[in-house]
Amino acid sequence: MSNWFAKEFPLGRAPVVMALLFLLSLPFVWMRPSAGEDALQFWVFANTHYDEYRERVELFEKQRRVKVNLQLIPGNVLVDKLLAAFLSNTGAPDLAEIEINQSGRFFLGRKSDVGFVDLTERLKREGVYDRMVQTRFVPWSNRGSIYGVPHDVHPVVLLYRTDMLGDLTGEFEKIETWDDFVAFFQKHPRLLDADGDGKNEKHALMLWRDAQAHLRLFLLQNGEDYFDAQGNIHVDTPRARRVASWMREMFMTHDMAFAAPPFGPDLYGPMKENRLYCVLAADWFVGTIRKFAPELKGKYRAMPLPAWTKGGRRTSTWGGTMIGITKQSKRQDLAWELLKFLYFDQASARNRYEQTKIITSYKPAWRDPIFQKPDDFVDGRLGVLLTTLANDVPPVYQNQFSSETILLMNTATYKILNDKDADVSASLREVATKVKRRMERDRFKGD
Repeated sequence: MSNWFAKEFPLGRAPVVMALLFLLSLPFVWMRPSAGEDALQFWVFANTHYDEYRERVELFEKQRRVKVNLQLIPGNVLVDKLLAAFLSNTGAPDLAEIEINQSGRFFLGRKSDVGFVDLTERLKREGVYDRMVQTRFVPWSNRGSIYGVPHDVHPVVLLYRTDMLGDLTGEFEKIETWDDFVAFFQKHPRLLDADGDGKNEKHALMLWRDAQAHLRLFLLQNGEDYFDAQGNIHVDTPRARRVASWMREMFMTHDMAFAAPPFGPDLYGPMKENRLYCVLAADWFVGTIRKFAPELKGKYRAMPLPAWTKGGRRTSTWGGTMIGITKQSKRQDLAWELLKFLYFDQASARNRYEQTKIITSYKPAWRDPIFQKPDDFVDGRLGVLLTTLANDVPPVYQNQFSSETILLMNTATYKILNDKDADVSASLREVATKVKRRMERDRFKGD
């Protein structure tokens, strides 16, 4: 079968996949919205962003005397619809937001094939680039060009239950490394095994066991990513093996980790039932817990993540969104003005933090008093901690091979953290080998 495919399609699988995607997605192109065809078209995938933008868009419309058609489209549908519009060169909106794990799909092919406008010159000419968190441009950059403006920073903190730790809270807050974290709970075994029967009824930390999100979070904190700045694959390295092995031990050796269920009501169950001491939380996840588990108000505090080595980085990043202007837009200057109004406006940044706890990547907005106020859900000045850590978030390297790599790492993570016979090194090496082969087949590698 593979020999037949190679003969029939000598250019590889990518052109075939793209052609199939185009054919399957034609309905998305034809089903363009008829309402407000003279309006700026703006697609978003997140409910929280849609809710945040509605009032701001109305104000922009009044000030500029224009119409903006703000559309909420589910993430995968938006990506497929936008890719189809780029392939067919018709039907794209003026602006669109893209989730970080999907960005690599828009970098496939030649650089000239990217459907978003290169914003590098605009950002630097208007002085915006230097006023933002520099590392947050990395996921939206490819082959020397910046195609998106970051919506957020998403620094990660450790939320911990002061009511459950009780008199041990002060000792817990002195933890500096992840090894210290494990040693603390080993020193106080009754925190997890209250009845002493040898089986932990409670757990120290919630971790994703069926997908790679937390593994990558830890890897980023430990100074690496799936790729480096030059596009070399980095999933099979000493740091990656250490992170994966540590997570495996948390489940299989120490029984300190609780396997996180998918997002939904079950995710908050162990928190509400007082069975979980700590949670890894990006800024947006703090807002999510506040929304879906309001009864936990005042029970959490936030601290920097324990480092992998003493004196090392005390935060990471998890998730992200960009906004981009499409090449098909006939009013790119007006689209740029709407982008600035939503992303660089002080009132917008304040509203975003109040509603979602998301920290803007536009640093001048951090001077707003809202970021200095004590938080009403997490005990302490959460905004101060998040904006301080935001300056140290690691870069996330996305490219045309990222989406495939994430899928392969999902499989590897599941195997490593669920199969007692799995070999960490072999599992990561298998991913690296497959990605390298895919990269070698890329026709546009030198573009």
